[in-house]
Amino acid sequence: MHRGVLAAFDFDHTICDDNTDVVARKLLPDERIPENVKGLYKSSGWIAYMSRILELLHENAIDARRIENAIVGIPAVPGMEALLVALHANGHEIIIISDSNSIFIDRWLRSRKLEHVVSRIFTNPARYDDDGRMRVDMYHTQHTCQLSTVNLCKGQILMDYINERREQGKRYERIVYVGDGKNDLCPILRLSQTDLACPRKRYALIETLSKLPRDASTKAKVIPWDDGRDLRRNLEQIVELR
Repeated sequence: MHRGVLAAFDFDHTICDDNTDVVARKLLPDERIPENVKGLYKSSGWIAYMSRILELLHENAIDARRIENAIVGIPAVPGMEALLVALHANGHEIIIISDSNSIFIDRWLRSRKLEHVVSRIFTNPARYDDDGRMRVDMYHTQHTCQLSTVNLCKGQILMDYINERREQGKRYERIVYVGDGKNDLCPILRLSQTDLACPRKRYALIETLSKLPRDASTKAKVIPWDDGRDLRRNLEQIVELR
């Protein structure tokens, strides 16, 4: 059994069982979304698209309370809340790296009293204007990683955090990365042989991994999972989870 684990989690479809941005968008009747907005993410990226959606929500009098109520109403992936609590209780460090935004993640975690188990959240920063409209900015701008979007290279964020903690005197015995989407591929490819890559079954990440040639795939041990309960059963064989 090992201690000193860093567990890095995606958020949408990994901790909460839906896509937070899509849940917010669905508050708008489809006819209220102009055709030129519907395809905006293809031409200008997801942040530009969601910024326009948030603007439309505001224009249609769908306020912060209604948006946040929809977000906190998203169920957790079964067993995932208990897994996060167990990891934290056993002295492991948890971070979230997500292409959602800071308000959505913060409100959801607080609604379940989970904010204390997460050491850091790396995501697109969000804020409310004086008029109550939510605005979201890009986490960063990067053009070096072709596996990632311009606004979020999860692999770089993970490595930067590990290096930051090393400079503070903290070293991890292993890294556990848990995700579901294509944007989780970059961090998983950076893992070592002692680490654990945990892609969710029937989602894009595991399909992408399965198509990679062996010499181009992750060095980490791959642990596919359905929900937090079976992920915990597999992790308990390797990581201390009393």
